[in-house]
Formats: sequence, structure tokens, C-alpha cells
Amino acid sequence: MSKKKGYKNHSFFEDGKVVLITGASSGIGKNVALALANYGTKLVIVARREKKLMQTTRQLRKLKIIVLPIIGDIRTRDDRARIIELSLKNFGRIDVLINNAGLGKANLFLEQPISEIDELIETNILGLVKMSKLVIPIMKEQNDGHIINLSSSLALLPVYPFAVYCATKSAVKTFSDCIREEVKAYGIKVSTVFPGPYGTEFHKVAGLDDSSYQSYSVSRLAEKIARLVIKPKENLIQPWFFIPLIWITTRFRFIKRKITLLISRSIMEGKIKKGKLESMKKEEKLKITVKTP
Repeated sequence: MSKKKGYKNHSFFEDGKVVLITGASSGIGKNVALALANYGTKLVIVARREKKLMQTTRQLRKLKIIVLPIIGDIRTRDDRARIIELSLKNFGRIDVLINNAGLGKANLFLEQPISEIDELIETNILGLVKMSKLVIPIMKEQNDGHIINLSSSLALLPVYPFAVYCATKSAVKTFSDCIREEVKAYGIKVSTVFPGPYGTEFHKVAGLDDSSYQSYSVSRLAEKIARLVIKPKENLIQPWFFIPLIWITTRFRFIKRKITLLISRSIMEGKIKKGKLESMKKEEKLKITVKTP
């Protein structure tokens, strides 16, 4: 990645500050790591998928970045403890925690399996809260730190096929708002990021058809989050034109209802379309593999 104007080594990182990013093997997490590489920071990148995590690691090392990859699941107590232990053993400090690990599932609540609900809650909110719990005492001792929590624009504009997902991301917002006031006396800052639809694996994992809505460049979002590390602010809503949309919908309920119904319908139509395509592929495969007597 070529260096862009304003993305040269920054004084913020001159004393060897360390950024820990969860869910860094792909999507937003990976792109934020690459964007931060322009600053020459030290990175700890965490993910469950070893192959993809090591691919990201190799990309960062080619850019001459000091990076520690850790294969781990933030839902697991032992893995969380190991992530913190290895980070401190290698770098002696943690200055920025980017709680990016998360997933979404497009499903009607009445049809959603309990296992899927558990996975959403454990990943999107419990893992995030518990990682923050482990990192805050370290930042308090340093008298400096920054926690960046990834929420979603759907926390501000909830749609019904994402009931549990929206609830977890709303919880991220509330959690961030609360601890921000609690930890600021210790020099710790807390930011919340509210991304709209970006071109990541999220939609595939959620079971959506990408053609049912427009998605935006994840690299642009990553650059904004990288800048947030250096110039913290409480909330970052992206893309920027979602800001007036959310402002309007929070004040005019009938508009919000119309917009959420349109989004919900689009999501469900995409889900149905994807389901039909998968069914057709299975039927074609069956025709090919089944031998006639």
C-alpha cells in the first residue's frame, strides 16, 4: 500500500505505541491494520482463522511493520487471557484496543435457532465487553489508552430480520457511552464506529445476496478508523451521508418505519434469492452425480 498524504509516520507512534485489533484476518479489521501500516505502528492482530490471519501478517511484514499475530477466539476465557499475556510479553503495553471481531445473521427472530442467538451475543457483545475489561486496567496503569468499539448503523436504524444482531450492536453503543464517562479520568478514550454496508464477508456470513443493496469501499472506512486512532472522537458514522439519514429517522418515526421496511424487504428478498440459487445449484449437482440405470 502506497503512503498517502498525511499517512506518514506520526508523532503519536514515536514512543512505540501498540494497537491490538480483533477480527483482523479479513474485512474491516484487516483493512484497518493495513491502513495503520502507513503510520509504522506496532500491531497485535487476532483472529480465529489461522490461514487468513497469516496472509494478513505477511502483507504487513512486507510493509516493514512489527506485527504479532495471535490465533484466538475472544469468546473463550483462556484465549482472551492468552491474547493479553502475549501482547504484554512481546510489547510491554497496549495503547489502543480495536474491538472489531463480530458477525451478523439475517434471520427472523421467530425462526432463529438458539445456537445462532448465542453466537451473536457471545461474539458481538460479551467478547467485546470482556476484552475491554482485561485491557482497561493496563491502560489505567499507563494513564493513557483508547478503546474503539465497532457497532453498526443498524444499531441506530434497526431492521427486523436482524433483531438479535441489532440488539447486540445497540448494546455496544450503550456500553461505550457508559464506560466513556467512567474511564476518562484515567486518560482513557472510548470511540464507537457505526459502519453502514461495506464490501466485507459480513454479508456472506449473514446469508445475504450482495446484489440486493449497495455496498461501499471498506478501505475508505479503514482509513477513517486509522485516523480515529490519532484523533479520537466519540462517534464515527460512515459513510458520512448516513448521519443526516439517521438524524431524520430518529425524529420522524413514520419516515423511519418506511425506510426500515424498505431495508428489511430488500434484505429478505436477497436472502430468498440466495436460497433459491443455492437450491438450484444443489439440484443441478444432483442431476450430474446421479447415474441413470
